[in-house]
Amino acid sequence: MKVIVTGASKGIGEGIATVLGREGFELGLLARSGDLLEDLKTKIEALGARCFAAECDLRSWKSTSTAIEELIDSLGGIDALINNAGVVIRKDVFTLSLDEWHAMVETNLNGLFYATRAVLPKLKNQQSGTIINVSSISGHFPLPGGSGYAATKYAVVGFSDSIFHEVRDHGIRVTTMFPGSVDSKSHRHSPDEDTSWKVKPEEVGVACRDVLRTAPGTCISQLEIRPLQRPPK
Repeated sequence: MKVIVTGASKGIGEGIATVLGREGFELGLLARSGDLLEDLKTKIEALGARCFAAECDLRSWKSTSTAIEELIDSLGGIDALINNAGVVIRKDVFTLSLDEWHAMVETNLNGLFYATRAVLPKLKNQQSGTIINVSSISGHFPLPGGSGYAATKYAVVGFSDSIFHEVRDHGIRVTTMFPGSVDSKSHRHSPDEDTSWKVKPEEVGVACRDVLRTAPGTCISQLEIRPLQRPPK
């Protein structure tokens, strides 16, 4: 199966790509960080998987469509897109700047739309395919101090639920994934923070693998993955 993953260079995206590479999927990786992307490509190829990478600014339709076309050509087709790329800025409505608001909207929403729009003609033409849109637990349980981020992730849910009805008759499945607290090694967290209780990025990757292997006549429309343990007090 040929899969394109956005935001693949680190965090959840790296976890997804690593699991799928280990499982023998053929991968096309997109991210803004070219060096990290090449490092991950080398790692996945060492697992024995075919892997291609394209540096891309998902905030630009031209950059996104060009990179995805390049990856589809390299892979020789596409079976699935995993829209994972995202920007997280946790500030309340009083302190969130306009630039920060636009940064989240442009990546979390516009970038997801651009990538989806770029692959849909191929999936429609072949009458099959899967799109996994990674939202967040904040996409239906908003947390204080994250109104802008929650707004973009709610939008992902609305977009996903709507396009499901628009593409299902073309054999295309749409899944919205809601990760809870993930140990993504983000700069937003202290390096001394206890993250042992959190979901690991590769566990999100396992969930994506299982969605991709769902029987063709069925669709897992939503999937929530959370830590079993509570945060330490």
